[in-house]
Amino acid sequence: MPKKKCHCEEGAPAWMTTFSDLMSLLLCFFVLLVSMSSVDPSEFNKATGALKGSLGILTEDPSTMELVNEIVPKISDVDLGEISMAISKLQDFVETQKQEESIKVVITSEGIAVRILAPLLFDQGMAELRPQGLPFLAKIFDLAKDWENKIRIAGYTDDTPIKNALYDSNWDLSFARAKNVLNFAVNYSKLPPSRFSAVGYGEYRPAFPNDSEENRKKNRRIEVFIEYDVQTDPLT
Repeated sequence: MPKKKCHCEEGAPAWMTTFSDLMSLLLCFFVLLVSMSSVDPSEFNKATGALKGSLGILTEDPSTMELVNEIVPKISDVDLGEISMAISKLQDFVETQKQEESIKVVITSEGIAVRILAPLLFDQGMAELRPQGLPFLAKIFDLAKDWENKIRIAGYTDDTPIKNALYDSNWDLSFARAKNVLNFAVNYSKLPPSRFSAVGYGEYRPAFPNDSEENRKKNRRIEVFIEYDVQTDPLT
């Protein structure tokens, strides 16, 4: 009597497909756990920078920003909610006045930098503050009225040589501008002068290459930098 032929299904059994799916999901789960357990600070800065850029705060590629110390941001002395609210108010005021191209807010790993193009604050080759720029400075220094953080004011120029009756070099001009902004900040905010510092970099720290008039315009600027952490002077 002939034997019955076995009619077996081709391919893997159904339970094997389910088991393979389960193993794939477990593998993805453990890979995710490992990736979350260690954070590369530079990649963290890029990711958070991209997020802030989508919110309209960061205006530069986070991977090209110059950071003195690339660290994960520590906001121990400033409440994050207060920072967000203050920046939002400043952004709203800038947009209302249609000065988005003149004032930029940049978040770094060390603090908040507000960049102001020089024409908004100064006449060409001069360091006296223009009256129309004062309301913007007032809004900027309102950012730190309730904090104890240090505030650094830096002046920059392009590489166009300057020499007039008041200033012998771009270095002199940039420092004079930073100093005048500092004087306004102290008088307006009534904050302790010990919290402020001013520096002039002249043409030597451009934000963009001085290869076009558009870039030179962007390099003529004032930066107000509000640090996250309160740092003590190691020499005192």
